[in-house]
Amino acid sequence: MIVKTKEFKEACQTILLALDTKEVTLYNEALELESNGSILNLNVTNGQYYVTVKFNLSSPTQFKASVKAKTFLSLISKITTEYIELLVNGRTLKIKANGEYTFPLIFNNSTMLELPKINLGVVTNSFSINSNILLSVLTNNSKELIRGAEVIKNTQTQTAQPYYYLDEYGAITYTTGACVNSFTLPSPIKMLLDDKSVKLFKLFKNNTTVDFKMSQVALSDSLTQTVLQFSTDKVVLNTIMPKSSLISSVPAILIREMANKSYPYNIVLSKDDLLEALNRLNIFNQDSKLLVKVTVSGNNLTLQSLNDDFIEIVNISGGSKVSKDYSFYLILKNLKLILDGYAEQYITMSFGDEKAITFKKQDIVDIIPEPKIVSQGVSD
Repeated sequence: MIVKTKEFKEACQTILLALDTKEVTLYNEALELESNGSILNLNVTNGQYYVTVKFNLSSPTQFKASVKAKTFLSLISKITTEYIELLVNGRTLKIKANGEYTFPLIFNNSTMLELPKINLGVVTNSFSINSNILLSVLTNNSKELIRGAEVIKNTQTQTAQPYYYLDEYGAITYTTGACVNSFTLPSPIKMLLDDKSVKLFKLFKNNTTVDFKMSQVALSDSLTQTVLQFSTDKVVLNTIMPKSSLISSVPAILIREMANKSYPYNIVLSKDDLLEALNRLNIFNQDSKLLVKVTVSGNNLTLQSLNDDFIEIVNISGGSKVSKDYSFYLILKNLKLILDGYAEQYITMSFGDEKAITFKKQDIVDIIPEPKIVSQGVSD
């Protein structure tokens, strides 16, 4: 089988994004190449998801090989010839390009390893979704899980906090705070996605149409499993939905009410000005739990350490101001994490109910609980 190097490199770079490198298993390390026609499928799986990247061949070809993914993909990325020839010879895969290279095929006992597919079952819902929505979930909702990683790690109860909740109104992630991402899906639906599956949304290019399917797979007479599929003509992602029984535990209505309520104070800030101030403050203290006092007065927002070893003043933008001084406390890391990656120039901060502070940019609202200073330390 002979393929054009440039196009094959692009397919290999895409499938590389889907490799699960955190765990070392027979399946996680493997790349399966299979063709029984004019399309070569590049497949990887970690048991929770199964990804296929489709590569068009110039002519119908029968081909099948399972190899160590990382080594194979690393070599392909460094090839400079116009064409690559791949040939299965006994228990090896031979590659001819700049030189000749031999890869041992992965065998499971006496047969070549075949990755276990995650297939759709009975489709119960389907619609098209713009990839920008999926990429927004990846970019914005992931921050809340990063911010609350310690909370998730230490939780002893079965909760939906480690997952992304999606319904027809948008996506929610929540730990001690929350991220509310508002968009509209064309059909009523509720689902949970794990972090590894959401990270694979980066497989889809900007502003492309992604076909979505939800299905039920019968594991036994009394047990079913929900399988979700996100696909384009080039990439197919099948993933098992984790713990669907937890969906009802997500306080979606309450969180959205907190995100959209009217707060006593609303101010507009330059994202760059605020982020630059935070970066300077971070030089003085690398403590990830460093608490800063925030005071809003007139046209200024003041950031100040509890021991007064630093102070920064940020101008309130857009003519917004407060009629009465208001102070609250924020963990420096949490505020910086929200601002990192924002493309917008301005951000709206709302506060004043002594319970929460929200940061809004277009359809994204981040909620941080307002910490209270208590005699033993800080409490959310």
